[in-house]
Amino acid sequence: MERRDVLRAGAGALALGAVGGTVSAAGQQDAYEPLGSVDIEGTMEVAPSEDGQFAFVATGDGFVSVDISDEANPSIAFEDRALLADREAGPMQAVADVKVDGDRLLVVGPNQAGEVIKAALLYDISDPANPEQVAVKTVDHSIHNSFFVDGYAYLTNGDRFRIMDTSNDEFSAVSEWGIHQTADIWSEVNANFRNVHDLWVQGDYAYLANWDAGTVIVDISDKENPSMVSRLGGADPQKLAQVRRQDLTAIFYQPPGNDHYVTVDENAETLYVGAESWDANPDDDRRGASGIDVWDISDKASPEKLTTIHAPGSENEGFQGQFTTSHNFSLYRDRLYTSWYYGGVMVHDITDPANPERIAWWRDPNNTQFWGAKYARSNGPDAQGAFVAGNMGPGQATGGLYVFPDTDGEMAEPPGVFTAPEETSMVTSVDWPDYVESESPNTATQTPTETPTETPTATPTESGTTAMEGTTEMNDTTAGTTESSDDGGSPGFGAVTALAGLGLGAARFLRSDDGE
Repeated sequence: MERRDVLRAGAGALALGAVGGTVSAAGQQDAYEPLGSVDIEGTMEVAPSEDGQFAFVATGDGFVSVDISDEANPSIAFEDRALLADREAGPMQAVADVKVDGDRLLVVGPNQAGEVIKAALLYDISDPANPEQVAVKTVDHSIHNSFFVDGYAYLTNGDRFRIMDTSNDEFSAVSEWGIHQTADIWSEVNANFRNVHDLWVQGDYAYLANWDAGTVIVDISDKENPSMVSRLGGADPQKLAQVRRQDLTAIFYQPPGNDHYVTVDENAETLYVGAESWDANPDDDRRGASGIDVWDISDKASPEKLTTIHAPGSENEGFQGQFTTSHNFSLYRDRLYTSWYYGGVMVHDITDPANPERIAWWRDPNNTQFWGAKYARSNGPDAQGAFVAGNMGPGQATGGLYVFPDTDGEMAEPPGVFTAPEETSMVTSVDWPDYVESESPNTATQTPTETPTETPTATPTESGTTAMEGTTEMNDTTAGTTESSDDGGSPGFGAVTALAGLGLGAARFLRSDDGE
């Protein structure tokens, strides 16, 4: 029996077994809890060093290096909160992302448009406690997220991504690619709906979290000429192109959709996609924050959905409340480490990807709002490993970095009111007649630079991907540029643009406590 058949046979209802705490030497169950933490103002993305002894943290106004070698007493070893202060329009602001590749660190920002300096910075972190800047590349677009591997930096740029070679400790442009290059209809879709929010790169493929366009698998074996392999999930572009202007925010906020973060397992056979959409209107019957979809991508041209890991429920789950979608997460071997904003952090056993089993859950909504959970290190086959999570800090609470044990467990008497994930429901479809024009696409929401010569129709396949009729979707496409705002951000419509560029977490970070 092939692997795909085995996974399909196990798929169905999400198997979330009862979680058990760690067991002490005396045989009594210990409560699951963090090993240690350190306060850091402005905490956003976290990137552990490859040896797991340090973690680098984006702080909005810069970054810090944290020594986590002693899990119970993590400490700040280095910080720089005035990046490019000597440059015009400096210092950098809204620095939300950092990535590690060997002994090099990539720092990017800002994660929003505006009249501020926009750049990618490269550091030598051979000595993690004393990073040394080795290269700076200023750009004309915001950079919300990035990926960094094998000397190549992959930068988000509105509705596309850029590839840059850093192998000589300098940034050299290689190519740029976006889904709008695959079919004319995508140029009629508002760029916020096809925003490349984040990406994962492994081997010859890039996996793009393309917001309402779904997740796109791109062949980058020839980095100068990326080409689309397949698209999984996501909405019909014909429908997205017809959304009425007054309904743009409704589609943007509500589930399903909003592919936000993506990663794959070590063999790139299973894909995990986290979405950031939730109940935008508590008065209607469309409840349930989006979770993490699990896909079999052993055949990358024909992905198949296996299951969904649900978000914990909240009585006040909307943008102004205690939202609980999964933000950033990570995989290591047979475990998935996830953050859920106010819903805390979780660990799932994914030995059988079609049936993830929750084995640990910890939350403290009064003091924590987690941006991401990242595997840090294993201390050997018989020793306790660790993962780290960046706490944004809700309200007036100070953010910081938490270190958690890589063990099974459940916290004792969890504060706050949250429904267990297996008890929550999710919105799985859109009532399109309520939101779209009856006939032609609404070109007022987006002005294409080129009038489409042919209007293809989107035909859903059994696997959940969408094939285009009347055009070639999986064509080899040379990187180029089409419509985009001057700074590389997506054309906007108020709050929706802010969220597309920022992500919910950063939007809340930058917004004042009184909601202004």
